[in-house]
Amino acid sequence: MKRIVLLLPFLLSMGEPVKEGKLKFVVEDKEGIRHNLSSLVCDGRTYIRVKEGNLEYSIDFSSLDKVEVLTQRDKDLKLKLYLKNGGSKEYIVSPNTYCKGKSQMGQASFYLRDVKFIFISTEEK
Repeated sequence: MKRIVLLLPFLLSMGEPVKEGKLKFVVEDKEGIRHNLSSLVCDGRTYIRVKEGNLEYSIDFSSLDKVEVLTQRDKDLKLKLYLKNGGSKEYIVSPNTYCKGKSQMGQASFYLRDVKFIFISTEEK
């Protein structure tokens, strides 16, 4: 019985999820100015909703390395998403996608159509 009690904390800790570091974002606007942000949300979500053909995808920021805004045509904004695993793909989003994040100065907000790049990295704890 003592062995089970001694092993209990170890066994319980095996089921805990691995904690990821905080995400850091560097947003480069169309003027080339870089803004350091944290806690980025777009349209109130911690992921970005994109469209490819007739399907929609929800891609979590933690799986991305970089977002590049390519072109805008009417109601479509073309993005190139670079994945942490090395792949990349172009998708369509609304140019009215509204994002907010925290900076040292306060809350920053922008539309995706007004930026060139979003660089994403993980802050190690």
